[in-house]
Amino acid sequence: MVTAPTTASGNVAVTAANGSTVTVALPATTGAAGVTTAEGTTVYPGAARGTDLAVQATTDGGARALVTLKDSSASTEQRFDLGLPDNTRLVPAEGGYDIVQTGASGGAFAMGHIDAPWAKDATGKSLHTSYRLDGNTLVQSVETDKNTAYPVVADPKWTWGWVTGTVYFDKNETGHTAADSAFVAAVFAFAPPPFDVYGVLNAANISRVAWNAQNDNQCVEIKIPTFQAYEYSGGYCN
Repeated sequence: MVTAPTTASGNVAVTAANGSTVTVALPATTGAAGVTTAEGTTVYPGAARGTDLAVQATTDGGARALVTLKDSSASTEQRFDLGLPDNTRLVPAEGGYDIVQTGASGGAFAMGHIDAPWAKDATGKSLHTSYRLDGNTLVQSVETDKNTAYPVVADPKWTWGWVTGTVYFDKNETGHTAADSAFVAAVFAFAPPPFDVYGVLNAANISRVAWNAQNDNQCVEIKIPTFQAYEYSGGYCN
């Protein structure tokens, strides 16, 4: 469920079926009131200097924040303060971030995702844009120049509460997985459905890949829903 704030100074909330919630504060500098269209988009005109904001629910249970830079007076750096559930962090993935939650017996389960950013000018030209993290703040930067045609639209999008993504093990957990496939079964026994059943069924193969990853000084990750295991480094692998 997606809840848009009544004013631009509030938080967008995405709530999963289990009741857990991820909140995102809009990059507003005013308390502009939101106006909801017949299609369900909530628009915040004049939310910041030279900037309009809008919030839409998406069909995959997530939300997108449409940031419109109306002219060159608008900031090209937008800051989204994140409110994450306990034991939750961001892991770089596919140009964006997986929102991962640590399991009771180990592993980090990707329960949501922040898509890679994009930005386009008034002619439809794609502009270079990127994310970085500043503590619990997601910062999107958009590169503009004297030839940029305004308005420019950027579109951060995130989901929470889904179970198609990745399960990550760090180096210590990878070592346990390599040594004993029963460790995998224990980790997945406390995971949300359908992680629990499929993880147990694929424990032996996951343990084999973990053994190779340990020898390569890397970690193991498991893609959902195929439950194929791969080696990886960086991010949660520490």
